[in-house]
Amino acid sequence: MGQEDEVTSNLTIRALPARVRKTLAARAKARRQSLNSYVVEELTQLADTPTMAEAIAKLDATRLKFGPSGITGDDVVAAVREAREEQAARWD
Repeated sequence: MGQEDEVTSNLTIRALPARVRKTLAARAKARRQSLNSYVVEELTQLADTPTMAEAIAKLDATRLKFGPSGITGDDVVAAVREAREEQAARWD
């Protein structure tokens, strides 16, 4: 376990609807995981997948650093979708 992967805090979720907990517990059971392990993996995947705003901000920062690239907004959307699909494939 790398330093960045060390457990640094616990999380308490209040007012979680019973149906959501039941669904998550069923999915964890199907993977033969504890609910905690399953939720940690899902949250890690969520955190590792850039939002559209983050991807655009990164692109904007690159443009400022290196000048115009010729990349369009459609290119960014396609790249984010591809990254998300790759992430999803790793977690299946």
